[in-house]
Amino acid sequence: MARQETGGVSGTGEGRHTTVRRELMRLAGGALVIDNPGMREFGVIGAEGGLDASYGEITALAQHCRYRDCTHTDEPGCAILQAVEVGTIGRAQLDSYLKLREESAFHQRSHAERRKKDRDFGKYLKSVKKQLRR
Repeated sequence: MARQETGGVSGTGEGRHTTVRRELMRLAGGALVIDNPGMREFGVIGAEGGLDASYGEITALAQHCRYRDCTHTDEPGCAILQAVEVGTIGRAQLDSYLKLREESAFHQRSHAERRKKDRDFGKYLKSVKKQLRR
């Protein structure tokens, strides 16, 4: 089995770029690994329609929640949480739905919004480091 050359790990525990070309590798168990040098992250964009289709039972129940903007996490009168309590919907299914919905919403943000959030977080970290040095 051909193996890819790897490099050492930095002092912070992060890897260092070693590969220079894209590659799709199949592992012995059948899983696929994508190596995309230089890509920081991948995201699911425009997944709302797919979520509604894949989690039709959850989206149908959501129409019966007390609040229109129900997050299905802890609101009173949440029809989905009630369905989890009685066993109509599994907790793992709801957790999967919420995770995909959150990821989709994150990746829908514009590039500028993400950069602003990253800058604000960077400023926060700087201020914390500065306070720790005192």
